[in-house]
Amino acid sequence: MTDASPPPVFTDNPMNPLEVSLYEGMADHTKMGLFERLMLENDLFAVPEPGSPGATPGDDGAKVLNPGEQMILRGLLLEDGRKTIAVFTDPRRAVMMFGDDTRVIAMKGRALLGMFKGATVLLNPADGRALIMGPDQIAAVLSHEAAPVTYAPRPTGSVELTELPVAQHPIVLIKRLLDGLADVDIKAAWLAKAQWMEAAQIGWYLDIRTDAASDEVHALVTRAISGLSFGGEVFDLSVTKPGGEDGIGIKIV
Repeated sequence: MTDASPPPVFTDNPMNPLEVSLYEGMADHTKMGLFERLMLENDLFAVPEPGSPGATPGDDGAKVLNPGEQMILRGLLLEDGRKTIAVFTDPRRAVMMFGDDTRVIAMKGRALLGMFKGATVLLNPADGRALIMGPDQIAAVLSHEAAPVTYAPRPTGSVELTELPVAQHPIVLIKRLLDGLADVDIKAAWLAKAQWMEAAQIGWYLDIRTDAASDEVHALVTRAISGLSFGGEVFDLSVTKPGGEDGIGIKIV
């Protein structure tokens, strides 16, 4: 099923870090390749047709398609007659498009585009920077290798944490983190400059206190900092329950 739609509406309001990369790519074509690689490694969102896998309310969690089973996603009918599959970089855009009771599913971009590589995909048709991707464009996007890791993993050994003066606060990093964690109930968070003496490495240490699931927070932070250049420095994250002694560093929450 497809819905007739007016021409896409363009706005300048990115809703998450992935969309910041999209908008940067649309403003400067030399940056679009980075967005495409990030899109493959991040969650994309779609709306299944009634009766399709993932469409049943309350049926949450990972799904495996059985032999012969096909996922059918809602789409839009363009004015030139082309049928599309609607895909979104933020679940709120799907709700804006199809209504408050919309059942939204999330899949890694590479998996989602790979399932529908023969279709025409309309990315962010509702109040966003809309992109139309036909089979050739989807194939080109899928040919990208994974986005490069721009920070070093945590080394072994003890770490020393310090707070930087205000003039040296990493404003872009802090904004990315706050935007990416906006929907999580974070009780407190500190960002510190870190030094691992035995490994002779420096970087950043983020200390988050929340009751939210640790793996969910790790995934959101990874998505938030995707594409940021750390110059080879370490980025480390700790997620623990609220309480205990205050953390060290810049109190960002």
